[in-house]
Amino acid sequence: ECALWMPSGTGMHLQLSHTLNYQIQVGSTVQINLPVVNEVFNTGRALRIPYTCPLARIRPLAGRYVPPEVVAVRVPLLHLSNFQINDCPDLSAKNYAVMVLILPTDSARKWRDHELELVEVVADQVAVALSHAAILEESMRARDQLMEQNVDLDLARREAERAIHARNDFLAVMNHEM
Repeated sequence: ECALWMPSGTGMHLQLSHTLNYQIQVGSTVQINLPVVNEVFNTGRALRIPYTCPLARIRPLAGRYVPPEVVAVRVPLLHLSNFQINDCPDLSAKNYAVMVLILPTDSARKWRDHELELVEVVADQVAVALSHAAILEESMRARDQLMEQNVDLDLARREAERAIHARNDFLAVMNHEM
């Protein structure tokens, strides 16, 4: 399982923005001032976190005898100048999201060091992908705005042409009458 927790607009919570299986509702929140969250934010490495941590509650644990291995890694938010996440205008206070990965619960497998290094590399790639998505969203928004403005300008041009034509017709009639 994999989930991405993004900072909320107030900076007081992390909000679940993406998950693979949607076993809990996207938009669920976790307090940002939890010690485990601060630990993840303060290190650039993937950290093993307890499966009981609120960040790890993205999958039900019912009927499991062996608790799953969970890691969390911070994801730098590279470009979010105008990118809005659930009407969040400014994320400059918290420059990190958190990616949480859970190994399958039907095995006793543990995270190995080289896998944790791979998770860190993937987190950097996720950061770049989020940045690209933000830029794409901004450019699409700008394109839509320009298209609307072009339609408005075209309508105004046609109205101006009609007004000029009506004025010319009026002047022609007045010249003819005089």
